[in-house]
Amino acid sequence: MALDQPQPALLFMPDISGFTQFVNETEILHSQQIVQELLETLIECNQIGLQVGEIEGDAIFFYKFGSKPDMTTLLRQVEIMFTTFHQHLRLYDQQRICPCKACQSAVKLSLKVVSHYGEVAGIAVKEHKRLFGKDVILIHRLLKNSLDKKEYVLVTDPLASGTTQSGLPKWYIPHAASERYDVGEVQFYFSDLSNLHGFIPAITTPKYNSAAKTYVAFTEEKLIAAPIFNTFGAIFDLPQRSRWMDGVKGIEMVSNDHVPRIGTKHRCIVREKNNPVIVTESVRITPDDIEMVEMNERGSGGCRYRLQTENL
Repeated sequence: MALDQPQPALLFMPDISGFTQFVNETEILHSQQIVQELLETLIECNQIGLQVGEIEGDAIFFYKFGSKPDMTTLLRQVEIMFTTFHQHLRLYDQQRICPCKACQSAVKLSLKVVSHYGEVAGIAVKEHKRLFGKDVILIHRLLKNSLDKKEYVLVTDPLASGTTQSGLPKWYIPHAASERYDVGEVQFYFSDLSNLHGFIPAITTPKYNSAAKTYVAFTEEKLIAAPIFNTFGAIFDLPQRSRWMDGVKGIEMVSNDHVPRIGTKHRCIVREKNNPVIVTESVRITPDDIEMVEMNERGSGGCRYRLQTENL
């Protein structure tokens, strides 16, 4: 990109709705990790050659130089991002093992998408390059609007002009609106995305039950002076296991899960090679009794962690 030459570009920003409340009212560690997974999911959904300009906390600033995309292509990209985003949340909600408020409430998050077609240039500060220009400011302003909705797509006039409803998806029902900002009055169209919940692909979760075919070889009990959920959090915090598991030199994550869940895979490094892959197989949680089972992939051995409160 020639930094001193403005170029036409599609500006596209998916933004996580409910992010501020989610972060303010929940545990910071898991809320951060859940949002990271969601942003990575959105990036992986990119099917129209978008470039990542910046990650902005709860939003991704995408751009693509060149001619204006047709609305059918643009709305298909919105649909894919929205349905995949919610499919990921539903799957996580079914597989989660953590009872913290962040993990419980993540499924309530949603998505809105703001898009614009304009002209941008580049600016370089030392080794950092960023897009620059009035239209970059404009799309960020549009994220703050008076629409009383948490899941919608917003398309500005320059992007929507010349479009007819023919051939567009049925869920797209555009409503004209405008907002006045410091950059001037902006005309746009918006459409509710809530109807897309009916298009979210069905979730299939693998079933793990190899522990049912095993027997208890030995048990060990210990009294721990700590709340039951704090203790459970320490147990399923896989990267920290080497700090309390005898003989474990480290943990190698096999899954890309930022927050462990049913199906998460890891290796406990106890020797130079041939460390088996361990799968988190099942979790059962009540306020006073928690059980988690981990088995190796072959189903020939594993661990059952059982936590129970004691009235002393």
